[in-house]
Amino acid sequence: MQKKSDEKQLLAGNRFDVHAMELVGSDGKTYIREVVRHPGAVLLLPILDNGDVVMIENYRPTIDQTLLELPAGTREPGEPPEITAERELVEETGYAAGKLQHLHTYFSAPGICDEQMFLFLATDLTAGDAQREAVEQIENRIVPIDQAMQMIRDGKILDAKTIVGLSLYQMMSPTT
Repeated sequence: MQKKSDEKQLLAGNRFDVHAMELVGSDGKTYIREVVRHPGAVLLLPILDNGDVVMIENYRPTIDQTLLELPAGTREPGEPPEITAERELVEETGYAAGKLQHLHTYFSAPGICDEQMFLFLATDLTAGDAQREAVEQIENRIVPIDQAMQMIRDGKILDAKTIVGLSLYQMMSPTT
């Protein structure tokens, strides 16, 4: 078992920090691992009354692609996940949820990052105007749940958090 002995900050970013972590291996040697320290995020599964999912087509400059995703967003430090979920749903889609239900919590990439994702089911939705950030290139896309699952199988949905969220919902759904 590795022992964590020390950690120092390499980069202080706007949304996350990068640290160098010293680990002592079973051989007694010290190893350095870079890790991302992240305040956490929410993932939303907005379901319309007819069962369709409100998804977003989101341009991701890091990979120069537009991905079909579930809406999500980073928590402010110390912010309760429910508050982030309410804010991000309106910001990214324009929809407000009458009901938010926490479905699951998981780590997005624990080998390199401590980001914890909180998955919420958002129902009783009311449409409104999105409040997207100036750098976001997002469009809403309404997708039947069966079609979204087929898009995962066909390799058309490539975003990991979206695959996790939709798959967990399907597993937890009483109709499956």
